Amino acid sequence: MTIRLRLTIYWAAVLAAILLIAAITGLKLFQRQQWSAVDAALLEEADTTAKEIERTDLAGARAILEGLSRETDIGPGRRVQIVTDHGIVDDFGDIHTIPPAPISQLPPRAIMVTSHESRFAVVPLLLGGTPAYLQSGINANLVQGSIDSLRDSLLLMVPVVLLLCVAGGYWLAGRALRPIESVTAELDAIQPTNLSSRLPVAPVNDEVARLSAVINAFLERLERASVTERRFASDAAHELRTPLAVLRTGLEVTLARERSADDNRAALTSALREVLSLCRIADELLMLARLNGEVSVESARLNLRALVVEIASTVEPLAQAREIQLRVGADRDVFVDGNAGHLRRLIVNLLDNALKFTPANGSIEVRLTQGSDRAVLRVADSGPGIAPDEMPFIFDRFFRGASTPGEGSGLGLSLCREIARLHGGDIAVANRPTGGCEFVVTIPLARSDSKRATAAL
Repeated sequence: MTIRLRLTIYWAAVLAAILLIAAITGLKLFQRQQWSAVDAALLEEADTTAKEIERTDLAGARAILEGLSRETDIGPGRRVQIVTDHGIVDDFGDIHTIPPAPISQLPPRAIMVTSHESRFAVVPLLLGGTPAYLQSGINANLVQGSIDSLRDSLLLMVPVVLLLCVAGGYWLAGRALRPIESVTAELDAIQPTNLSSRLPVAPVNDEVARLSAVINAFLERLERASVTERRFASDAAHELRTPLAVLRTGLEVTLARERSADDNRAALTSALREVLSLCRIADELLMLARLNGEVSVESARLNLRALVVEIASTVEPLAQAREIQLRVGADRDVFVDGNAGHLRRLIVNLLDNALKFTPANGSIEVRLTQGSDRAVLRVADSGPGIAPDEMPFIFDRFFRGASTPGEGSGLGLSLCREIARLHGGDIAVANRPTGGCEFVVTIPLARSDSKRATAAL
């Protein structure tokens, strides 16, 4: 069932309920108004007549009744009676207007009684000192006919109005959904090979315009992701081509002629070096592909301080061999919910990057602190820093700046960014005023530690 048809059905149901309630309410109000006017006139006239009868004798009462029976200002078929316990004393008027049955007990006050198609006002009085009551009524066909006429009109008009309104609602629903159909057609025309196309956005800020804007934003993200994937594939092919070409050339030269054992060993050593480079690039590419495919990471509560100290102690001999001073500042335990393997890779990559750019007699400082809800890891070096024009691209895949040493695949910092993202954290870099650069990684604390830190604040 289409949205247009569903909207029309909902509109028809709501409108039918409204029209039915309005018709019934209108009919009841009209009926009450008509009978109220007749009843008020009959009661007022009957009460006045009863008082006049009480002040006269029987002959005068008959004259009054006879005169009242000829009045037709309230309605046709006028009939009046005086009734006592012994029966009807006087009866004047239209015999077709049927009076109500005799009342066994006199009413204490004036009342209205309906008899067949007649309407009577019954008023108690004293006729020569004898309790009696006056019945003054009319034929109610005229009033009832007006009520019936209105009811018949409503029975005819309500379905017609409902049908017209439903037809109008169906047309309006089509008009309202036409922009959606246009958006659907234009979106269907966008091919996977042409993700640069965008939907036109109307100048009016309505729901359709907002939908088009959201779809355009989604298409832009999709195009950006597609471009990134194509560039990644291209960069990966480019990075793999060079070591493969070197490996192939070395093997072809080695096999082209007889060589000594030393020459063969040197060729195999060079080939091994290139194979190790290929393995490292393949490992990092596989790691990036896995990280990009993960929405969340398997994590457990771990002591980040212990992990930092352990990795720093492993890297310390390499730093000493390069005459670089490595300082670690982690005075307290900091617990996070994370994957030990991923976080180890992040810290190792940052330290490896710092060792590459720190000259001899330089220094690397690693500092771990705990904020209100996050662990903050800082890795600072005393190297040349990062050129301002290279800073926006430092975390891109395969990016290597002009001052980057020849070794490395340009994937290490990209891995760091993906690992931080999967842990709900972030990574940033900035040049230090004293020289070198500083990487800052923030990772949410373990849940229980985060709550305690917040309470302490």
